[in-house]
Amino acid sequence: MIWLLPLVHLVLASGASGLNVELSSHQDQSHSRRAHTEIIYLEARDEAEKERKALPATVLTSAVSDLGDLRRIWDFYTPDYNCPFLKERVGRLGDGGKWVCGLRYLLQTRPCLVYSLGSAGDASFEEQLLSRTPCDVHTFDPNLSAETQAQMQASLPDLNYHAVGLGRSSGPFKSLSDRGMHSFEEVMAALGHAWVDVLKVDIEGHEWDLFLDFYDNPDARLPVTQLLVEFHWPGSADKVWKVLDVLLADKYRIFSVEPNYYCDDAHVQCLLYTDISLAP
Repeated sequence: MIWLLPLVHLVLASGASGLNVELSSHQDQSHSRRAHTEIIYLEARDEAEKERKALPATVLTSAVSDLGDLRRIWDFYTPDYNCPFLKERVGRLGDGGKWVCGLRYLLQTRPCLVYSLGSAGDASFEEQLLSRTPCDVHTFDPNLSAETQAQMQASLPDLNYHAVGLGRSSGPFKSLSDRGMHSFEEVMAALGHAWVDVLKVDIEGHEWDLFLDFYDNPDARLPVTQLLVEFHWPGSADKVWKVLDVLLADKYRIFSVEPNYYCDDAHVQCLLYTDISLAP
């Protein structure tokens, strides 16, 4: 029977080689589909840009009061990508919960890190992440009362709570014990983090300053895999165009949009956007 061993080794080697070829072929097909999808996306954006140039100047730059004009702005930022993995709801229904793409996949690729900006005392998003994943979850909210903060930390002892806000820095950075506003870069550096897997942002209108401050450097690239952002109407159109355009330029692609019906004029004033990064 010893003479069979070389044959067995040959068969096993051949099988392994075939498996490697199959995996390589699958990866090539996946990359090809992604490249083709990006081509279709860019063609659609070119058409959208032509339509945008035809809009009245007031829609592009100033405060918009006409409901139709408001809706036309959001029309330029609709879901144009599919989540390539399972899309899951994390947190409660309605205000507070968010859609997440490929949470299980994220856990397999690197230690999972989540930043949650703003909570208003609703920790259902953080609670489900902590119960369903081994993610390191950090919540940032400078506006919680001492009582609410104590209750949150008692019910979720594994949650990392920071009583600071992220946005446009309000002054020289001192420490995370300072309740002022700090930039995204300052907070990440203070915590020793280089990359965030999921960034949830629900900070009642301050999201515009958060992104405008970060992208003030034209070479900046947001170190985040997935964005879950509730955008509140900022009062004028220029911030909307500027922020959403720069996110698209930074290779973020929208795969989910939903209105928050708990906001005033929810269809135009308060929209939940979920984006996934295609940047390498």
